Amino acid sequence: MTELRKVLKLRTVVSTSSGMAIATSCYLAGIQVATIVAGELAWISILVAGLLCLLSSMCFAELTSLYPTAAGIKLFIQNAFSERAAIIIGMFYVLLGISMVGAESFLLSSVLSSTLTLVGPEFDRFFWMLFFIAFVAFINYRGVLITGLVQDVLTYTMIAFLIGVSIYTLGTHPVDITAAIAGPKFTANSVLSAAGVGVFLYVGFEWVTPLAEETTDYRLIGRGMLLAIGLLAVTYSLFTVAMYTGLTEEQLAGGTPIPHILFGKNLFGGPGVIIFMIMSVLASVTSFNSGLLNTSRFAYAMGRDNVLPRIFTSLHPDHASPRVAILALALFAVAVSVVTFFTGLYLFIILMAAALECFIYVVMALCVIRLRRLQGERERSFKIPFGIVIPAFTALVFTGLLLGIFADTSRDYAGNVLFENYWVAAVMGAFFLLTAAYALAVVPVLKKRAAERSGRRERRRPGKE
Repeated sequence: MTELRKVLKLRTVVSTSSGMAIATSCYLAGIQVATIVAGELAWISILVAGLLCLLSSMCFAELTSLYPTAAGIKLFIQNAFSERAAIIIGMFYVLLGISMVGAESFLLSSVLSSTLTLVGPEFDRFFWMLFFIAFVAFINYRGVLITGLVQDVLTYTMIAFLIGVSIYTLGTHPVDITAAIAGPKFTANSVLSAAGVGVFLYVGFEWVTPLAEETTDYRLIGRGMLLAIGLLAVTYSLFTVAMYTGLTEEQLAGGTPIPHILFGKNLFGGPGVIIFMIMSVLASVTSFNSGLLNTSRFAYAMGRDNVLPRIFTSLHPDHASPRVAILALALFAVAVSVVTFFTGLYLFIILMAAALECFIYVVMALCVIRLRRLQGERERSFKIPFGIVIPAFTALVFTGLLLGIFADTSRDYAGNVLFENYWVAAVMGAFFLLTAAYALAVVPVLKKRAAERSGRRERRRPGKE
C-alpha cells in the first residue's frame, strides 16, 4: 500500500509556512498598514502583528506535538470537543485554503493582463487564471519532494529579493523617523489599528501542519512556523517601509491597486516594472503551491477518516501524491476564480478567508486550553509556557479581530462603499449550514459504508466462518 513519504526537512517547512503568506495581496496590505500609521514607522505595527501570530503559532505547535498527522486541525478539534465540530470546521478549512488560491489567481491575472498583452484584457485575464492553477496542480501531482523543492526555490528567492531591494531603497532614499514620531499619525490607536491589518500579512503560516506525516521529524513543524513568522516579520517590516518611501505622495494618495509595480518603476524605470511583475508571479505561485500542497493533504486525511469519499485517499503509485484530492481542489479553485472573474468580488473572498483564519486561530487556542484539562498528563514535545495565559489571550485577540472584520465597511480607494462586511458573516453562516448538513447527512453514510467494507474484509480472512 502506497503511503505518504517522510522526506521534508526544516527548510521546506519554513518555506511552506512563509510561502503561503507571501502573496500579491500582501503588497496592498503592506501599503494599507503604512497609510494608517506613519509610514516610516509601519515596521512597529508589522512587528506587533507578527507577535500576535507568533502566539497563535505556539498553539499550533503544541497541538501538532500532540497529534502529528495530516489530519491537522480536524484531529485537534475532534479530541478537544467532538468529531461533528471537527468535520464542520475542517470543511471550512479546506474551503478557506482553496478560496484564497482562487482569489489570488484573479489578482495575479489582473497584474499580468495589464502588462502582457496576448489577445485582449478579458481573454488574457481568464487564460492566466487557469494557467497558473493548472501549473501548480501539475507540480503537486508530481509529488511532495519536487513540490517542496519548487517551494524552497521560489520562497527564498522572493524573500532575498524583497530584503535586498529594501536595503537598497532605504540606503538611497531619506527616511526621517524623528519627523514620523512627531507627526499626528503616530498614535497608540493608529499603531494598534495598523497591527490589526498587519496580522493578515502572516495569514496561512499554519498551513504547514498537515505536512506532519511527510517531515523527517514532526517536531520540525512547530519550529518551522516560529522561524517563518520571524522571517516574514523582518521581510515585511523592511519592504513595507521601503515601498512607502519609494512611492510618491500622489501615488499614495491615489490608492493604487499595484503599488509594487509603481514602486519598481520609480526605482528602476521600465525594467523595474518587469522585475516586479515577475515577483508578483513568484509570490502568487508560492501561495498557490503552499495552499494546494497543504489542503490536498488535509483532504486526503479526511478521506482516510471517512469524512470525505474514500476516493480522496488515492495516492499516485510512483509520486505518493494524493492525486484525486489535488485534482478536486484544483477544480474548486478554478470555480472560485471563475466566479471572481465574473463578479469582481475578490475583496469579499479575501475578507471571508481572513475571517475564517481568525475563527480558526480562536478555535485552536480553545483546543489547547481544553486539551490541557482533558490530557494534561500526555507527553508534549512542545508546551506553551505560563499555563493557559497565552492561549486565552490569543483567543481574546483574534475574537476581537474577527468581530472587527464583520463590523467594518469595505470601500474602494476613492472612499465609495463597496459592501457592508456583515455580508461576509452572512455568507460564512450559509457555509456553516451547508457543512453542518454534510456532517449530519452525508458523513454517517460514508462511515456506515466503510464499516460494511471492513466487515466484509474481516469475514473473508482465512479461518473465519
